[in-house]
Amino acid sequence: MGDWELIIYFLLIGVLLFVGKVLKTKLPFLNRIVLPTALLGGAIGLALSGVFIPGSYVIDVVVMKTIVYHCLALGFISLTLKVKGTKNKKKLWSTGMIISSTYALQGFLGILLVLLFFSDKFVGSGLLLALGFGQGPGLATNFGGMWSDMLSGHGVALGASYAFLGFVFGGTVGVLLINIFSRRRNIAKVKQYEDSLFQTHVIKVDTIEEISVMDGITVQFVIISIIYALVWLTLYLLEMVLYNGTGGIGDTVFGLLKGFNFILGIFYALLYKAIVRKFEQKGKNVNFITNDYILSNFSSLFFNIMITGAVLTITIDFLSEFGWLLMIISLVGGVATLFYLRFLTKRVYPKFKEEYFVGLFGMLTGTASTGIALLKGLDRNMESPVAEEMVLGSGTAITLALPLFAILMLPSLGYGKPTEELFKYITLFGCLIFVIIMVTILLIKSRKKAIK
Repeated sequence: MGDWELIIYFLLIGVLLFVGKVLKTKLPFLNRIVLPTALLGGAIGLALSGVFIPGSYVIDVVVMKTIVYHCLALGFISLTLKVKGTKNKKKLWSTGMIISSTYALQGFLGILLVLLFFSDKFVGSGLLLALGFGQGPGLATNFGGMWSDMLSGHGVALGASYAFLGFVFGGTVGVLLINIFSRRRNIAKVKQYEDSLFQTHVIKVDTIEEISVMDGITVQFVIISIIYALVWLTLYLLEMVLYNGTGGIGDTVFGLLKGFNFILGIFYALLYKAIVRKFEQKGKNVNFITNDYILSNFSSLFFNIMITGAVLTITIDFLSEFGWLLMIISLVGGVATLFYLRFLTKRVYPKFKEEYFVGLFGMLTGTASTGIALLKGLDRNMESPVAEEMVLGSGTAITLALPLFAILMLPSLGYGKPTEELFKYITLFGCLIFVIIMVTILLIKSRKKAIK
């Protein structure tokens, strides 16, 4: 039944998310590690597929990659529409420098290990460590998709695998750290870890008319659809201008822009918010247009679909070709992240050193929600400023990490050309120099504070 092909994949993802949620809720040992439900569902789906059970269902990787690609952009659009400006104007550069320098350290180690032990592979296979651990499955699968041809068609699977192992490493080692610190402080152990930032929501419906043809969910869906339509139109026009199929610079630039569809989505979402803000300043009532609660749920839905789908792109061919590379780089990267963050948090933060260490470790092996879940093990009522500074610091980290995103482009631009080796080493030492600069600044700042 060809007309059901795409829907079947969404139904499969839905069933896997349901099974993952039930198991995460009912099985005590799964509650004792910080593991997202979507990742668990994807792992279950992969374990039951033809990858491990001969004769079982086989995933069409092309279709699943398409789902992952679009859900990433839709998730970021929903998230951008939702996020409000913070009243906290503090410049959280220290936290931002720690986060961005950890990205660079992970990237440096990934490239170095590829050059030393897997020189026949594209160095992007090591760079994905920084994206999978530091940024989570979204950017890892997106960049992996852009580099797919250079990674034997397994880019999305490699990005998803780094993210998966990052969650597992952070979730298990992080819980072990919490137990160690809890004993030192005589704090009772946490029996269950939630993979969400918020526990309850209050929904208010003023009038029956709100539940109408254009209810809140429909309005948000229409807005997201319009913004993503603009993304498609932009890429369509750029393809007409840049792409000619010859493999030249125009094709390369268009390929990068196509891979960054989520950035175009963020741009149009910000533009939309600016227009709405102008109407509000003129006294127009446009409060009904944006609903943060619904947008939060849309972003969660899209990201959960993306994470589960990304895990399902893993194949036998991928495991045979990249299995050892993946395991070695992930292990070295995880251990290095652990000791690097311990070193810096002990010197940069005068208070709440262990809270910062645990929270940042969770964030930089998984996502922000992983870090928050681990932080709750030491700061049950979130009374410390750590959670806020982690979230706000990640914003400054993105600003600081802009040079790193430029560096990430170099290996793919030089791939298959005479400059390939040069670009590899520029990328390698570019990441190292970034780490050295950030650490130097952090240590100088911490010493000045200590003297005062």
